[in-house]
Amino acid sequence: MIEIFNAVSNIAVHIEKDIFKGMSDEFFDVNMTENKLHGKIYARCTQIIESEFEKVKSVKGALSKDKKQMCTINPNGKYIVAYVSIDNVELLDVDYSLGTILCVYENEISPKHIKASAYITYGPTFQMVFATQNEGIKFFSYEGDKFVQKESFRLSTSGKINSTGGDIAAWTPEHKALMQSFFDSGYRLRYSDSLVLDTHQILFKRGGIYSNPATKNEPNGTMELVFECYPISFIVELAGGASIDGKYRILDIESLNVHHKSPLYFGSINEIQKVKTAFES
Repeated sequence: MIEIFNAVSNIAVHIEKDIFKGMSDEFFDVNMTENKLHGKIYARCTQIIESEFEKVKSVKGALSKDKKQMCTINPNGKYIVAYVSIDNVELLDVDYSLGTILCVYENEISPKHIKASAYITYGPTFQMVFATQNEGIKFFSYEGDKFVQKESFRLSTSGKINSTGGDIAAWTPEHKALMQSFFDSGYRLRYSDSLVLDTHQILFKRGGIYSNPATKNEPNGTMELVFECYPISFIVELAGGASIDGKYRILDIESLNVHHKSPLYFGSINEIQKVKTAFES
């Protein structure tokens, strides 16, 4: 697993340098449309990620949220890496930090076969979280020219952050009432529309709740199990929190395919229990 950790570290440094620390001229063509710019950024990040994993003999293949087609890297390898190259690239336009999500599966894509999960935050906050079942969560911040390990995260049983997404006009009555109950109890709204940043905030502040619910327009939710829900839930649980789809533990839900979507609620234990209660009634 040390080789995979080193690959993730190298990916972080290359993407931070290429995308966030002075884009090359190809990204600053005034005639380039926004869609083409974003496409170039996705392509460059994918190239960096797959190039680094090509150096790791234990990695069999990789697939991105964008393409959902596995690229075979080393046929004799045993690990499959599913990743989000850049989480909500549209936020680059407003100078937000952004992130990468990676999940390492052994032999098959299933929550029961997750061996490691990681996310990286770029821009003003250049940090990395790498988690394994055996060693728990490791948190690193980039200082000078290297990542330095810091004190890890442990969620409190309750928090005060309410990070909720989805189309508010299409919220279900149950979700709307649940969110209002949190606000009535003094929770603060903190939502960036970047799963990486919203996760990092809840972990860094040691508690709260994130939600991306099922809505009237998206009854099955919008978060992708393989690329988003599984890796983030793996990290949150290792931090002492919980992650559910509203009723059921995310890591007990088997993905039907790489397109499988789900609602997502995660955070401190007490907040997640309130979610369960709200949807059981």
